Amino acid sequence: MRSVKMYMLLPIVLIVTAGFSLTIKKADTQPCRGIVGNEPLIAKEIIPYLGGRGPGDQIGTTAYDYQANGGFGQRFVVDDYGQAHIDWMWQDYPGQTMRYCAWNARFSDGSYYGETQASNSWSGYVQLDVTQDANPDNQRTAIAYHFDPGTGYYSWVDIDGGNLWGIWPNNPVSPQIADHIWPYVALAGNNNIILVSHGYPVPGDNHIYVDVTTDGGSSWTTVASIDSCATISQFVRASRNSGSQKVVVCWTKFITDSIASGQLDNNIWYMLSTDGGATWGAPVNVTDYQPADTVRAYTDVNAIFDANDNLHIVWSGRKVDAGGYYVASKIFHWDEVSGNITVVNSPSTYYTEPGGWWIATASSPQPGGWRLPADQPQLVVDLTDNTLYCLWQGNDDYNDGSAAGFFNGEFFGSVSFDGGATWSDYVNLTNTRSPGAGAGACDDEDYMTACPYVVNDSIFLTYIEDKDAGGVPQNEGTVTENPVRCWVMPTFGIQEHKTEVPDMMSMVVLPNPVQHNALINYTLTKETAVSLKVFDASGRVVKDFGTGQKTRGTYSVNMETNSLANGTYFAVLDLNGETISRTFIVLH
Repeated sequence: MRSVKMYMLLPIVLIVTAGFSLTIKKADTQPCRGIVGNEPLIAKEIIPYLGGRGPGDQIGTTAYDYQANGGFGQRFVVDDYGQAHIDWMWQDYPGQTMRYCAWNARFSDGSYYGETQASNSWSGYVQLDVTQDANPDNQRTAIAYHFDPGTGYYSWVDIDGGNLWGIWPNNPVSPQIADHIWPYVALAGNNNIILVSHGYPVPGDNHIYVDVTTDGGSSWTTVASIDSCATISQFVRASRNSGSQKVVVCWTKFITDSIASGQLDNNIWYMLSTDGGATWGAPVNVTDYQPADTVRAYTDVNAIFDANDNLHIVWSGRKVDAGGYYVASKIFHWDEVSGNITVVNSPSTYYTEPGGWWIATASSPQPGGWRLPADQPQLVVDLTDNTLYCLWQGNDDYNDGSAAGFFNGEFFGSVSFDGGATWSDYVNLTNTRSPGAGAGACDDEDYMTACPYVVNDSIFLTYIEDKDAGGVPQNEGTVTENPVRCWVMPTFGIQEHKTEVPDMMSMVVLPNPVQHNALINYTLTKETAVSLKVFDASGRVVKDFGTGQKTRGTYSVNMETNSLANGTYFAVLDLNGETISRTFIVLH
């Protein structure tokens, strides 16, 4: 059993892999910015969607890859009809001027309502829950977001007019407190609305606010103002067990604010209500890290109530020692029955790190702002047998990064059959490695949230297929057109998602940069239909070499570029639905 509560202090942080010494990168001690959504995006170029390998159905798009600052929260819930309610922050493409909450729904037959604008323009940082009515006909989507009506940013909640009616905006309500933003929402068993927000700006206002309404938003009560919170880490979950009125609010709270304005040095806290948010117990410090401990919580925390209505919490923890804070992390689990903290993820299969940490090195690609090599865990429970699934995001191979130097994220999972006391070795669920990929060609799964309960023997989740890794508002990567996906993943025989292109193709553009003429060389290992096109940075097709059936072998296509303006272009090879793209530059 990989179970830990305290950690021995390690004097050095050195990894030996295949005979080479690697040093874990030190954490940046500058605080991360809390992005509001009105920050200008500087797009050196705009990359159209050129295909990808992410699993699941495409249910929409967004040119705003960044969906949250700290914790990802909840943007996906399945109702009692087995229908999925989903939202995300949408931005137009290529204008990048308007953002709003986009909503979609998956019906029980697998069809979709369709991408729908659900909030006023100039709003964002969206979350979601579903009302807890006994009659599924009355179970309605509740969305949360912040919006500036012209007098400052406020948090808002809006509830659909009926079960998947898609009436948006319907009747948005707000506590009407300026600069309490980045809202997270839960609907209790009695349908009280619990809204948890953070003060703006970050760094600056280190408070989390808990507001409750018992009358659908006509009046609000601020039940808690929690200080020493510097990471936009708030999370709220209501139990959906029959008859339960439990609600939990979780957060990270700094031990000291002397480093990175308090963002690197945190404990995990929670407070519990058993009456739908009317009254609350005292805050509980789950981790109570001591100076000798070699881990600190960061910014992402997630919680769930199991079939027995017992509380479970997961989070990512950063490696620390006498030498400082590191870009190294693990996923941790705690439950209220045992009171024990266990490690969820097994060590990386790509390298040996003595403590089992997932890492970035001083010279490798990096996870980016607010991120860690293993982070953003999501708990899912099967209420029929209390099996726990923990999904998380990150990178178990620090070499799998974009050309710009940011991790190409994937999704991983472990399962526990004993309430979180022990966890299986991790599985790479998406398996879409794309090391060195340029803008538009990255397979970076990110901003995943999952339905907290297994439905019809499946895990339901949504995510952004970011085509250039990194969060653009944090000045990471390039503006790209990104699919939003819904993935229904069976739990029986759960295994790696085989998304790798099965050695069918390779392609290279030579020379690069191109002056007058180039060769596009590609190799096929089996007979298949082939289509080859070249796109400019706006997504316009500038060369079309046709479609046809090709046998196994190596092919070379001559491309004259005198008629093309200087700039970035994309050669896209489509092999019967599988695509590969290569970026090249024309420079006369």
